[in-house]
Amino acid sequence: MDARPRYDVIGAGIIGSSITMALAERGKRTLTIDVDLSGRLSSSEKNAGGVRATWWEAVNIILCRASIKYYERIASEVGFRQKGYLWLYDADTWPKALAPIDLQRGLGHPIETLTAPEVHQRVPEIDRLEGIEGATFSPRDGLINPNLLKNHYRDRARTMGAQFRDGVYIYAIDNRGDGVRLDTWHADAPMTDAALMRMMTQDGPGEAEVGHLEKLEADAIVIAGGAWSRNMLRLLGLKDYSEPIRRQICVVDNREINLAAYGMIVDTSGLYFHNEGPHILAGYSPPEAPGYHFNYDGEEFFRKEIWPRMYARMSRCERLRHITGWAGLYEVSPDRSAIVGLAAPSVYEAHSFSGRGVMQSYGAGQALAGFIADGKYPPGLDASALARTRFETGRLVFEELHI
Repeated sequence: MDARPRYDVIGAGIIGSSITMALAERGKRTLTIDVDLSGRLSSSEKNAGGVRATWWEAVNIILCRASIKYYERIASEVGFRQKGYLWLYDADTWPKALAPIDLQRGLGHPIETLTAPEVHQRVPEIDRLEGIEGATFSPRDGLINPNLLKNHYRDRARTMGAQFRDGVYIYAIDNRGDGVRLDTWHADAPMTDAALMRMMTQDGPGEAEVGHLEKLEADAIVIAGGAWSRNMLRLLGLKDYSEPIRRQICVVDNREINLAAYGMIVDTSGLYFHNEGPHILAGYSPPEAPGYHFNYDGEEFFRKEIWPRMYARMSRCERLRHITGWAGLYEVSPDRSAIVGLAAPSVYEAHSFSGRGVMQSYGAGQALAGFIADGKYPPGLDASALARTRFETGRLVFEELHI
């Protein structure tokens, strides 16, 4: 029998899977549980795949830089395409973009500044330059396949003995201080999409589902449930600071333009887009009421939010055609930075990445696992600024550069 302390990671998305790998690398015994390991509603599967260290707060740059260095090593395995981020700014946002450049460069993040004519030279398809005051280009940033990255973390964790368990719903938590008991419901059969939606957006599994009850005992737990972390915080009586916000992404077709040579492009309007195989993936984030909303507005969203912005920047986008799309969730904190660290005795947390989960996953996983194993953050990965106590002390880590 393995007598080592056990750490139960709640949530097996890209953050939970990274933490599991990092704990396993340190010889820790882990069990990672999720209501749906396939991630049908997971934010890890419903994002644009962007990876950048172009942020304004040091801790966010550091975690992203560590992640990028790791993705460079496994690029072919996880589809990491290091083609950069081109970010366009208007007169109001350009001075704000210039302010942190010395910090970014000082932390090892290369970044260029461009004029509007230089933007057109770099990307000739951008031929309408109205409103562009300046731009930044960060060549080490890029695009990644989140599903491949998540499975890389899981596969590596399993080779070191980590276990994952599917179809587990937690309905009560008893934190005794020297250990944690989880009261769980386990599905006895694969769940339908409708059943999963009901389970992940309400307070219980629903009467129609077939399963059994089981108690799990752990020495400590890690809450890494993304937009569903609030459920665990509620069961523990801990304050939840964040809100789930819907974000929609379109896949569009335009045979008159090919963006394969470029990485992510972010317009002054907040529109972001990149090449996606033979198509273009484009997203925009209008104001949304918080909630677990997964309906995709389809053609209406494309015509109202995506097409006008793309055509206003690139004349060859006049004949864009909507193909498909989806909606997923950001878990947005008050300052738009993650909440990472010790939440209570025997309870750790890593959630509320505010759309930054994929790009910070490796760095955040290594940071928290080091903190759990050694009681302090690893050299060069100090994430103490992301502790939940910052909301009480007023030491916020606010990120204005956000999509």
